[in-house]
Amino acid sequence: MGTERKGFWNRLKAEWYSRGLESSNVSRTVISVILPRAGNAKTFLDVGSGCGTLAIPLARAGKKVTALDPSPHMIGILEGLIKKDGLRNIKTINAAWGEAALKPHDVVICSNVPELLKDNQGFLKGADALARKMVFLIAGADPHADKFYYKELFPLIYNKPFLPRSDYLKTYTNLHSLGIFANVEIIEYDFDQPLNDIAEAVEFWKEHMGIVTGEHDEKLRAFLAKKLKKVHGGLRAEFHKKSAVIWWRK
Repeated sequence: MGTERKGFWNRLKAEWYSRGLESSNVSRTVISVILPRAGNAKTFLDVGSGCGTLAIPLARAGKKVTALDPSPHMIGILEGLIKKDGLRNIKTINAAWGEAALKPHDVVICSNVPELLKDNQGFLKGADALARKMVFLIAGADPHADKFYYKELFPLIYNKPFLPRSDYLKTYTNLHSLGIFANVEIIEYDFDQPLNDIAEAVEFWKEHMGIVTGEHDEKLRAFLAKKLKKVHGGLRAEFHKKSAVIWWRK
């Protein structure tokens, strides 16, 4: 869980994501769907692995994992966790899909990589071809779901609404047209974002919204000061998410 367009996960975003992951139950929730269904599968290819949201718990469960991600910052965090945990069954590849030669694995996983999942039949065919046993794809559910309080922030900052986004149905429709009739399981999880102070919070939202000037700083600061929860050691942005786990057997 991982990577979006190449270059999206710079150092700041990768570090923020890693901090959020530490207190999130997303890894446990997704793995609780994957492992029981994967049966005796031994090798896993995690496409868009990020900093190890799924790769680390799979390796801890004794699986042999290949983690592919184009962000050197995400791969760097993952390699630090591998070293910290003393894991020897994760191989990292710092490359985007299509840039590295990949061998077949028992299971192929791709979690929250929009450019691969939303409208990319080439990837879906490739993932299916590389999987000996199963494929698991994780994509957002509910096109009307909020993101980082954008439903309130877009009108405030840009004077326009935050429009609905395509969700897992786009992926499922593409699979159906390829003759792959997959299973779908909806999951829910928390993914809160810890922040040190209001200054870091403003930086976080500016980075994710692509704001490079300071003209909106006061609006953001006032909005976030009311929105964020005060906790010991700083602030917390609380997010509850819903995703679909799409999976099929070969």
